[in-house]
Amino acid sequence: MKKFVRILALTLVAVMLCATLASCGGVASGDYYAGDKDITKIYTMYSFSGNKVTFSSYAGGEKIDSLTREGKYKVDGDEIIFTWVDAEGKETTDTQSFAENEDGSIKIGPFTYKKIEK
Repeated sequence: MKKFVRILALTLVAVMLCATLASCGGVASGDYYAGDKDITKIYTMYSFSGNKVTFSSYAGGEKIDSLTREGKYKVDGDEIIFTWVDAEGKETTDTQSFAENEDGSIKIGPFTYKKIEK
């Protein structure tokens, strides 16, 4: 009987761990953009790698360094939580709505970001 209870307890722990990891997934690594990369070349881009993220803005195809932010992120259900770090090391948190679309794009807040295929 003790062995059965031990196996049942370990099984429940494994199931809870899997459920927790599945609910806190991440974005597929890569670059996602919103805007016009071809004609006006005015767009914004998120670059995801592991749990790290970089947000960049572009005008005329040139990166605007003063608007670039780096930090970490995590997806929690239908929200994405960014933790940005400024030049002085101060952290700020920003929470946005989040969805993964069937076509491989993602929606952050009101904007849809298409994945850049390399």
